Amino acid sequence: MGELLERTKASNFYAIKVTAGQEINVALMIEERAKLQGEVNIYSVIIPPNLKGYVIVEATGLHVIKPIIAGIRYVKGLVPGMLTDADISQFLEKKTVQHGYKAGDMVEIIAGPFKGMEAQVVRVETSKDEVMLTVLESAYPLQVTVPTDYIRPSKKK
Repeated sequence: MGELLERTKASNFYAIKVTAGQEINVALMIEERAKLQGEVNIYSVIIPPNLKGYVIVEATGLHVIKPIIAGIRYVKGLVPGMLTDADISQFLEKKTVQHGYKAGDMVEIIAGPFKGMEAQVVRVETSKDEVMLTVLESAYPLQVTVPTDYIRPSKKK
């Protein structure tokens, strides 16, 4: 994170609007074009995981980005203005959410193949943000590991 703020060359971050779902394709095309043109003034290409339809490019200026994105199929255009370091750092920092689940808690699975089923927490992996569950509504003992985003505390007590 420190190297983001301590760039030696003058560079700025620019957002490019792209077709949703095509962010990776556009980023790869930008990378290839930069390599082919020998452009050394593009420092990074960022695909924010929680921001659909945008690719962020770090470059010395718009004069570097415009020729590279010209003609790429899924590019809709440049967003006016530059992004600040604070804007970028919010995309790069991993936010850990403390859910407070512990072994023995009753939960409801709200996503994935076991959606709607009741389960009991067996183990919590805080480093991976996952929980191991025993599904109570199965015919035999079934243990699954799911992300903590897939569960919520059970309403049944």
